[in-house]
Amino acid sequence: MLTILKPREIYPTAAVVPEPRSESGRILLRVFDMLERAGIPYCVLHGYGNFFANIESDVDCIVGANTRAHDLLVLFRRNRHRIGAEVVRYVGHFFVLAGRNPDGSPCFLTLDFATDCDVNDLPLYSGGEILAGRRRYTQCYIPTIDIEFGALLVRSIAKQTLDNERARWLSKLFQQDPERCAVQVARFWTDVNAKLILEAARTGEWIPVCERLADLHDELRWRAVRRRPLRFLANKVRGLLGRAKRLLRPGGVSVVFLGPDGAGKSSVIDAIGPKLSDVFAHWTCWGFAPSLRHFIRRGKRSTSEPHGLPPRSLPVSLVRLAYWFVYHALAFGTLRLALARSTLVLYDRHFVDILVDQQRYRYGGPVRLLRLLWRFIPKPDLIVLLDAPPDILQARKQEVPFEVTARQREAYLALVRTLPNGRIVDASVSRARVANTISEIILRWTAERIVRRHIPLEPL
Repeated sequence: MLTILKPREIYPTAAVVPEPRSESGRILLRVFDMLERAGIPYCVLHGYGNFFANIESDVDCIVGANTRAHDLLVLFRRNRHRIGAEVVRYVGHFFVLAGRNPDGSPCFLTLDFATDCDVNDLPLYSGGEILAGRRRYTQCYIPTIDIEFGALLVRSIAKQTLDNERARWLSKLFQQDPERCAVQVARFWTDVNAKLILEAARTGEWIPVCERLADLHDELRWRAVRRRPLRFLANKVRGLLGRAKRLLRPGGVSVVFLGPDGAGKSSVIDAIGPKLSDVFAHWTCWGFAPSLRHFIRRGKRSTSEPHGLPPRSLPVSLVRLAYWFVYHALAFGTLRLALARSTLVLYDRHFVDILVDQQRYRYGGPVRLLRLLWRFIPKPDLIVLLDAPPDILQARKQEVPFEVTARQREAYLALVRTLPNGRIVDASVSRARVANTISEIILRWTAERIVRRHIPLEPL
């Protein structure tokens, strides 16, 4: 619930040009400079005051109608060294850039470009109208006061998210140009609803507006669709085509973590998921195929002695081998859907583990059958080995004898060195350094995938 707030100065005045305090802010200013050098007109819709502190949300920009998403991608790629970041996520006009903080950790900048101001397929403002009256604000371009007020208002109500900061800023804009701001309200609402919004903008009391967001949203939707029905339908079609393309070219990444006990797979996974949440819409942790007993009798077997039980007989091992194949074949569909939703899928354990450690899974069949099955199982995008000397691994966890740890380490190294998507990471250093290194590996891989898919002639 909103509280009553008096309008006040939120952002620095245009006469002041402060130095950004975050690396993402510095990257953004370089992006603005790049766009101007390329002759691409742009306009930041709102939130520009935070560019000099900490950018906590997407940067929404309107660009010229002739600016294709692919052109922007090529421009970002060719200027990646100048701006100090490269594209790691690319969906239409939506970009995520990744750079690096002074401490080596990744930083991100999310840019949502559009040629028109549309929300949830609703046609609200045309890009030409916004760009025609844009004005200079420190080191970027912003809309006129009334257009900024109108665009922020309709976007907030279309998304039904009107928080304290947006309400405060709407009132501040309204006080600077109440007549023209009132015209923008009249474009989308009539009578009672328009009076309600104007009273809130004038007094700074937005609680009544929040209580009627659903009604305001319905009228906004009806009038926006009625005004531009063809653009609304075109937005719907583009949305459906975009979802179909993501099934063919998913934006998610699957990463398998390998390593003997004590390598720190679980703790690294717990750090990687949140660290890359700006790049991926979701993240999840999967494991090895559950045992058949899992579907019959729920429960978790203790792993304090992973080699404590003898291998199963040959017939039982062959049955389990067939089950593993069926499981991975069926799981591929689930994985594909997760990747299409831009999910970062991290595997704590995977079938590839059994190529090194058959005793953990009590496999008593021929190893060559495991290798044959591995050839047909869908492969992950990346396989990361967390490597450390045996004495360090043993100091962290002593579930198996030292000799077993040493042997497994050498076997993992030999295996990963043969895999084209294998990477070896030194796990003997701090968890923070390991997480930063793996984050860089994943981000580099996603950036290279974008180049391979969309600008294959550009050198990696």
